[in-house]
Amino acid sequence: MKKTILALLATMLLAAAGNANAALFISQVYGGGGATSTNPLYTNDWVELYNNGSTAINLTGYSLQYAAATNTTSFGSSNSQALSGTIAANSYFLVEEGRGSGLTGTAADPSYNLTGGNLNLSATAGKIALFSTTATGASTTARSANLVDLVGYGSTANYSFYAKTADLSLTTAAIRNSFTSTAAGTTDTFSVGTPVLNHTTPTPIPAAAWLLGSGLMGLAGLRRKQNQA
Repeated sequence: MKKTILALLATMLLAAAGNANAALFISQVYGGGGATSTNPLYTNDWVELYNNGSTAINLTGYSLQYAAATNTTSFGSSNSQALSGTIAANSYFLVEEGRGSGLTGTAADPSYNLTGGNLNLSATAGKIALFSTTATGASTTARSANLVDLVGYGSTANYSFYAKTADLSLTTAAIRNSFTSTAAGTTDTFSVGTPVLNHTTPTPIPAAAWLLGSGLMGLAGLRRKQNQA
């Protein structure tokens, strides 16, 4: 009986934790870095990711891939960046991307979690995708295997998992308002606003799992005492 209770405890704890694990999202997109026309807010473009699960995720094997807003073919190898590093549970991860040949940003460069990115994003409209592979060539206008998240920003973007934002500018970003699903047609929304960078809110495994475990351990202890009586 003791082994049965402990096995049940382990199974239920894993299930409780697993339900909250490993959900990656694109949380913000800024494409105005290094603009030539006027002063951009930041020197480089960047993409921010968010892990809303209860465990850290190793980003090795993932990639960010970019395509123009109206591109109807595929994400190409020249617009792909392999990711590395670890994104902690319930935390954000800021990825530095390319820049135009123009001006330095008026704001201080943020503290990037991953530097050296080469994606040159449009300042106004485009498509940025997160894949769980580094392979390229997936369609820019359809959901495909290994496609974790895809944000089409700006009025001319021809595909997105979510409603498109208005056009961005040199001082604004596409900012995610909720983190509930990456399925096409959800009610998740993005807004255009002043970027919010490097915000981290780690949380432990849900308390419900530990409370459940404590209760089961108590039952196991009670059973032991009864067997000893």
